[in-house]
Amino acid sequence: MDTQRLIMSRIPCIVDRGRISLVCRAWRDMVRSQQHMLVGRLLPQPRSLQWLLLRAPFPAGSNRVICVLSGCRVHHYINVVPPDARCFGSHDGAWLLVDTREPVHRAAAVNARTGAFRDLPRELLRGTEPYVYRMVIHAATLSSSPDDANCVGAAIVTAWRHPAPCAGPPPRRRCVALWRRDWPRALDFMPPGQDDVSLNEEDVLYLNHCGAFAFVTQGEHLRLCVSLRLPENGLSTRWWTLRFRPGGHLYDHFVRSRYLVVSGGELLMVVRFTPHPNMPTSKFKVFRTAKRNVNDDNADFPIALYPWAWSELDTLGGWMLFVGHGCSRSYKVDKYPGFKEGIYFLDDGKFYDDAVIFDNGNGNHYPCSDNGKWLEGQIQRCFPRSDPSVHSAPVWLLP
Repeated sequence: MDTQRLIMSRIPCIVDRGRISLVCRAWRDMVRSQQHMLVGRLLPQPRSLQWLLLRAPFPAGSNRVICVLSGCRVHHYINVVPPDARCFGSHDGAWLLVDTREPVHRAAAVNARTGAFRDLPRELLRGTEPYVYRMVIHAATLSSSPDDANCVGAAIVTAWRHPAPCAGPPPRRRCVALWRRDWPRALDFMPPGQDDVSLNEEDVLYLNHCGAFAFVTQGEHLRLCVSLRLPENGLSTRWWTLRFRPGGHLYDHFVRSRYLVVSGGELLMVVRFTPHPNMPTSKFKVFRTAKRNVNDDNADFPIALYPWAWSELDTLGGWMLFVGHGCSRSYKVDKYPGFKEGIYFLDDGKFYDDAVIFDNGNGNHYPCSDNGKWLEGQIQRCFPRSDPSVHSAPVWLLP
């Protein structure tokens, strides 16, 4: 009996535990007793880690469900309806944020367990401009479940005026969109006069502890937005920008992506590197926010204008980080026996690639191969190899 309990303590995945219960009656009774103890709060129950969805070569239109708790093995296959959906984010409770083409072009939140759909806006209104913009969502996050009447969404989008003001393809522009549930159109609430390229948003995350959306920019500044729900399904926003000292650290590799993640109550920025553009991931650096010291003041970047700095971490402090645009999460290692602190990542390098997003049948696709984990200073290719996809990059499925 003690040996069985020891074995069970080393199998945190609930799916694997269910399979063990099929071995024989003795194991079935053991699994049941363990579940009763968990329900009775006699034993700590670790939170399920998110699953990686990889487009599968078979059966057609399905996705492989890869479980980290199960040694990065394939658990089973699920279908995302419709099968050509492009996934651009996820939310807790097995919600996927998708852009579909057939039978109609729509953006939606779809539940991978129940199949429930919640439409998301595909059009945008910008300030006081009288015309409508079409938009494509690159990355998005939600304040709460799509089923929640108070749910607010925030996204980084590419928008273009519709109809185009002149002949030829309409000019596209990267911007931010926010909406409430059931809105047919999103709104660009960004304050005017923000044309600084260094303020172009790269990732977005909802901060539950303060009720704000946080955006990290290409210049590694932070833009914070508090959304205020108004009567009759209205919305207003308050914005402010935390400017960080430019050039506070020099990178010797190409920056592929920047992510925001909350870990241990702190907001962290995770920077992902490659040796050169279009090469596989080579390493990561993780930073926390810090107020600049008066000794760091200088004429080029005065503290009065740039009061913040990114302080690099030497250790993750016993946390595992799962990074993905709009859906990064952290988990305490000591709740998962046998695991070590590190960074799990997926191949989302094409999230902002216009040549892929606006493909006109030229064969552009998502490689889906640069998935793995950063552990003890090394990249490990722990996930099954995936074929390229013409539909979607890999995405995390949050339990």
